[in-house]
Amino acid sequence: MKLINILIVGLLQQTTTTALQLPSSTEITRRTAVSNLIASSTAAVASSSLIYPQSAMADELTVSSNAITLNSQNKKAFPLASFGLQIYNDDTAYKLTLTALEVGYRNFFASVLAGNQKGFARAIKDSGIPRDELYICGSVLSNRVNGEEAAYKKTAQGCLENMQAFSAGKIDKLDMIMLDYPGPNDESVRGQWKAFEEMKTNKLVDDLAVSNFSPAQLDAILVNPSATKPTVNQLPFSVAFHPRDILEYNAKRGVHVQSWSPLSRVLGRYGTDLASIGKNYGKSAAQVGLRWIVQSGASFCTQSKSKSHFEEDLKVFDFELTSEEMKRIAQLAA
Repeated sequence: MKLINILIVGLLQQTTTTALQLPSSTEITRRTAVSNLIASSTAAVASSSLIYPQSAMADELTVSSNAITLNSQNKKAFPLASFGLQIYNDDTAYKLTLTALEVGYRNFFASVLAGNQKGFARAIKDSGIPRDELYICGSVLSNRVNGEEAAYKKTAQGCLENMQAFSAGKIDKLDMIMLDYPGPNDESVRGQWKAFEEMKTNKLVDDLAVSNFSPAQLDAILVNPSATKPTVNQLPFSVAFHPRDILEYNAKRGVHVQSWSPLSRVLGRYGTDLASIGKNYGKSAAQVGLRWIVQSGASFCTQSKSKSHFEEDLKVFDFELTSEEMKRIAQLAA
């Protein structure tokens, strides 16, 4: 019997669930992951200059106005605007998820790091919105273990803990599962991916994704020609932070980039410039910043506690920046 099946039995027999812990002080942080990612990219090491990314690089992605088809050719489209739950309790997650659903969000990133997957799942159930209209992504944290077998076991456990949490809303299959961070070496990454592929084989998920992966870490998976290709690499990508080649190295491998920090350090530094451009379209600085991400060929995972901000962030698919505006915005952080 495969390990993941053994874990299913074990978890279903448990009467209590052990809460997943947030990373300790020795855990790799997203800032550290980003630093490592940039350091491992030859282009980024060679030059700190920023470039205007070309959306045409994503040849393998079929783009519609507000959703794309990923490289898996999943029949369910991947909405370009996603709501990413942050660290708050289940009750808050429940309320915010219902708000996001009400204003029109259909793509959700419910990371294990947020610790509120049960509250999110209950909101999905109570919303009454058909499951096939929603795209739901969970995540696994297994980057601290070293070696292929240890990484496989830790990731398989994480996959089942996701399913147990989501079962609070009668969610028995995910659209996507994402590695929050890569393991410490190639062998560990391959162990993580083995568990993900097993989850897909067991029909518990359709699409597999990664976060904070460098070119070399993606290649640790893709070196196996029969491996399932990652569909998404969730990275920091914004008007304030868009290193050379960050979109290119992913597009070259057929991987779509989703920004996990679309407005971080953006509005405070460049809000006046973005608002000036936004006046041409009746849009806010935030909307221009998000639209720039979409036209660059990426998507975004945003978060808010305000219904008006939820609505604002979603209204970025009814206007288009000119090529000159795109270049001007890209040069703000140069």
